[in-house]
Amino acid sequence: MIIFYLFISVIAGCTISVSPLAGLFFYAILLYSVHLKAGSLLFKGILTTAAILSAMFYAVPDADLDSSNLTYIVIEDYKYYTDSIHYVVSSGERTYELYNESAEGLIDIGSICTGNLPVSIPAEQRNFIKQDGQQTLRINELSGRIYLSDVSELNCEPGNLNLGQHFSNIRYKYMTKVLDSTSYEYKYDLLTLSIGNKNYISPEFFDALQKLGIYHLYVISGTHVAFLSAVIFGVLRLLRVPVSTVKVIIIISLILFLFLNFFSPSVLRAVFMGVLLLVCSFFKKKPYLAIISLSAIIQLIINPYVIFHAGFQLSYVTTYFILLTRPLFMHYSAAVQLVMITVISELSTLVIVLIHFNEISISGLILNIIFVPLFSFIIFPSVIIFNVLLVLNITEVFDGLYNFLYSVLKECIYYIASAFKHRIPVRNLTAAGIIILLVMSYRLTVNVLLLNVKQLLISIVVFITVIIISQQSWGREFTLTMTDVGQGDAFVMQDHKNDKTVLIDTGGAFQHEEQRISLSDKTLLPYLKEQGTDFIDVIIISHLDLDHSGEVLNILRNIEVGNIIMNTDDVKFEEWSKGLKREDLAKIYNSNELQSFSVGNFHFENLILENTLPDSNEQSVVFKAHLNQFSILFTGDIGLVTEEHLNERYNLKSDILKVGHHGSNTSSGTEFINEVDPVIALISAGVNNRYGHPHDSVIDTLSDSYIISTKENGMVEFGINHDTICIRAKFGGSDEQCLKKDIKKEPDNRPD
Repeated sequence: MIIFYLFISVIAGCTISVSPLAGLFFYAILLYSVHLKAGSLLFKGILTTAAILSAMFYAVPDADLDSSNLTYIVIEDYKYYTDSIHYVVSSGERTYELYNESAEGLIDIGSICTGNLPVSIPAEQRNFIKQDGQQTLRINELSGRIYLSDVSELNCEPGNLNLGQHFSNIRYKYMTKVLDSTSYEYKYDLLTLSIGNKNYISPEFFDALQKLGIYHLYVISGTHVAFLSAVIFGVLRLLRVPVSTVKVIIIISLILFLFLNFFSPSVLRAVFMGVLLLVCSFFKKKPYLAIISLSAIIQLIINPYVIFHAGFQLSYVTTYFILLTRPLFMHYSAAVQLVMITVISELSTLVIVLIHFNEISISGLILNIIFVPLFSFIIFPSVIIFNVLLVLNITEVFDGLYNFLYSVLKECIYYIASAFKHRIPVRNLTAAGIIILLVMSYRLTVNVLLLNVKQLLISIVVFITVIIISQQSWGREFTLTMTDVGQGDAFVMQDHKNDKTVLIDTGGAFQHEEQRISLSDKTLLPYLKEQGTDFIDVIIISHLDLDHSGEVLNILRNIEVGNIIMNTDDVKFEEWSKGLKREDLAKIYNSNELQSFSVGNFHFENLILENTLPDSNEQSVVFKAHLNQFSILFTGDIGLVTEEHLNERYNLKSDILKVGHHGSNTSSGTEFINEVDPVIALISAGVNNRYGHPHDSVIDTLSDSYIISTKENGMVEFGINHDTICIRAKFGGSDEQCLKKDIKKEPDNRPD
């Protein structure tokens, strides 16, 4: 128990650095448990010291990321994708990922390459979302990424292979043999299930697996290691090999399996636990709890940041729950025990899934009860049989059968995933909510195993009640969010009473080189998910420049959308609309035919002009949004000429102005700003943008207003309730600042 308590103290310290209330709760439970076990004062002091040191370490990440230029690298391994191969490289003691745009040629593992190698690291997260590119690098033990247009430009010479590189070469030859063995797509599934290469899982299939809650079956983990060990044990026992010898063979096999998987964190967890359990089985005592805790501590010593990995947390929470509740289900038959373990795995990890993925599964438990036996008795055995056939060079005999099996499996997964809604989005939980749900998930698990129906129902009711309460926006009628999408516009408006969401522009089309990830996948979509939103009632597209409309297609692919309002007379509309599906085109309404419209308690006044200028900027949809007592004027990228026309025709007075064209001096004329007379001026402009937005002349013109920009403040949320608007910015001060309706502030009192 000592090692277990030590591990929990590290968890408590780490949690304190992220959420003090939740961390102190874990720490209090830890001390109470030690007290019940009559732990000494010295031991309590040791645990407290461990928790404090852990909190201090995780509160300030070490400077392990590197953005300097390298002069040499060593090719350690390949990074595999269905259509390309990239590299894992090292330089000194640091490891990097190298991405090569050219598909020609492949540098041998172990090669030493020289050249100019600029390293990049992800920028600091500028939105209120949990995704953190720098943290992802740390979790994966990387110091940065290198992007080259063509690796043939490097000067490379063969080097002496170390042990890890030898195994990388073996894995490459194995993968090449599998890929060459068939032309069917099932080869990628086999490689995923054999050596855990998750990069072969397409985004669409990953989404389907996530919906069904069975992604863990495709990622090598304890289930796979346990099955492999069981097969080896069964075969060798049939051959009458002594049990002690069988255990030694399994240990050796698992270690080799670990090397073939390049010490994947999930494989390391499973193999390390398996090997230690087998070693302990030679002795009378079987300290399972200590073994599991020791494996976790060793992983943290190797890479402290693995503690933030969802897989690490899910694995150990599940394992601990199974061990601690084992006496409650060991008297059942093997088949019932399998079901019970599946139930424990689902219920014990409910809160972890909520924290990391902001969703709760409706069907996960039932589908796991179906798919776990399917994978255990059909899919996993088929993988082992295929590898035997591969060694014998007779895979072509069963090629059609394997293609049929895996094609049917995939079709079933896709069909079930699209048949109905499997998951409910849940907004970010408070620390208090997390604590209550953790207690309830424990009660749920225990009551299911004890078949205590009454207590189970009470636990379910409390759990659901906490979820429902957590979805409420107390003291806030509306939220307006200016998303930081770099040099572009994207605003989210939420009516909390009516559960309505309006998106105004989407930001520009941009993809991260390493994974071709769309900008909205890194900004808008995660934010909406963390807000518990899976439906956008209306998208308003101001005009068709890419920095305003570039992410529409990706958003339509990933979230359900009700209607789209835009200027279909825009000079770019015909070309832009070619990328839309027929059902998406049917959602589009021409803004010029709508003088006004409402979405929940949002009321929009469309400021229509007969604009003949052949310029998409000047053809921007201009509208005033009314949120009870507050009004917001959205101007797209209109210029000075259109501003003059608006001055002549409309009452422009508004509390908040979305400043035109990102603060360019081609907009925001003095007369126009005087007519609008905004209390707050919003500027969406990218950090270090090449245009120099916002321009100094515009800042001077807006000097009587609060000027809030994404360039300085990152994402900014405006919570509106009755006559009060509260401002929360990602940067420039953590305190929320509130203003009353129609109260002007002096320029020197503007928010930072």
